[in-house]
Amino acid sequence: MDNNERYIFESIVSDMSDGVFVIGFDGKISLCNKAAADALNTDNNDLIGKSVAILMNEFEENDEFFELLLDAVYTKSKVIKTVPFRTDGQMRYLRVTTSFLMKGDEKIALVAVISDNTDPVELFIHNKRLANQVIGLMNSFVEVMVTETEERSAYNADHTKNMVRYAVRYLDWLTRQGRLTEFTMENTAPFIMSIWLHDIGKLLVPPEIMDKPTRLGASLKDVMHRIEITKLMLKMKMMTSADKKDELQKWMDDISEAADFINICNTVGFLDEASRERLKKISELKCITSDDETVPLFTAYEYESITVVKGTLTKSERMMVESHVTFTRDLLAKMEFRGDYRNVPMWAASHHEMLDGSGYPDGIKGEDISWESRLLTIIDIYEALTAKDRPYKPPVPPEKAFAILRDMCGAGKLDRDILESFYESGAWRDCEDGFNCSRPQRTYRRKAKIMYEV
Repeated sequence: MDNNERYIFESIVSDMSDGVFVIGFDGKISLCNKAAADALNTDNNDLIGKSVAILMNEFEENDEFFELLLDAVYTKSKVIKTVPFRTDGQMRYLRVTTSFLMKGDEKIALVAVISDNTDPVELFIHNKRLANQVIGLMNSFVEVMVTETEERSAYNADHTKNMVRYAVRYLDWLTRQGRLTEFTMENTAPFIMSIWLHDIGKLLVPPEIMDKPTRLGASLKDVMHRIEITKLMLKMKMMTSADKKDELQKWMDDISEAADFINICNTVGFLDEASRERLKKISELKCITSDDETVPLFTAYEYESITVVKGTLTKSERMMVESHVTFTRDLLAKMEFRGDYRNVPMWAASHHEMLDGSGYPDGIKGEDISWESRLLTIIDIYEALTAKDRPYKPPVPPEKAFAILRDMCGAGKLDRDILESFYESGAWRDCEDGFNCSRPQRTYRRKAKIMYEV
């Protein structure tokens, strides 16, 4: 600038309430007003002519502020950012807005406007701290509720905790890959909360159904008691009815063989057609009560239970267990989730939906199922397959579990891209299998951009 232009410019900025720096592209401050010097708690004369790099060394606690100015000068870019600034043991927050001093179409210097933003920032920090306290309290409450839910089931105690662990590792992996925000929000806490809450509806499912370890469950005791009474009554009859001894002995043998076969079928993983046919014939056997009355070997419920093809639940019991998703949705609907947490109920209640529409409770499909729900579903199925605490089935090895999941992808039920990404991350591995379970430390890397000679 010539002297006349400089005089006009200095006259304009000298009495401004905001601080103004003019920094040449050599990194040196050519002009600053009193407000700018006051913002840095120094004198104008101590700033003019000095390099920003030199000032960074003089104000050792304020690297972030001076790095911001250096970056703006080096890249010739406009910046709007609030950064902390410490002087005399006091923390303030300065809002820095950069633009350019132009001569025609040429940028001849950087103009940085500095304003004290301490009051609104401290108010924001205070409110954020209060919000974090509320969220922390809510997280603690959720974990207590989930722990209570899973402790009701002796066979499901670690299901949600394992899922959370897998999800946190996977999201950390995506973050390190720089890919997290391609799929979900940078704030992953709401998604993790949806995992904590996804099975909260199980509180309303009777524990005798949730914990049913075998086909007959508690009813096995009734069936075996009925058989033992029958055998005792048959022995008594054989002592008083010698002419019917052969007939009664055959009845005894049939009942005894039936008891052995029922015990086998009660715990087997899959019930084949031949076994079901044999059970049908067994169901036609009669038992004798202590009052000498003849009753069927099975009640209707017991017969339905013992002939379940796979698993331990009858159709009505399975529907009751599946209803936990509806219960989850209904329970969470009574809570008010706002902001980043607004989708928690939807994600939590959609973890049994399938891409082909065959899932429940709503049968939604395709693009109507969010990325978060798709991921939650995959992690839920993987944990269930590999769980070591289920009495009705042995744990499936991880590679076999992924083979099953890939088959489900092939059938159009699960998202293959998410599955393969989850597999690649290794987040599913146990710590002893070589996965680094510690969260990566986030470190601040100081930029080494001291480009100017002192």
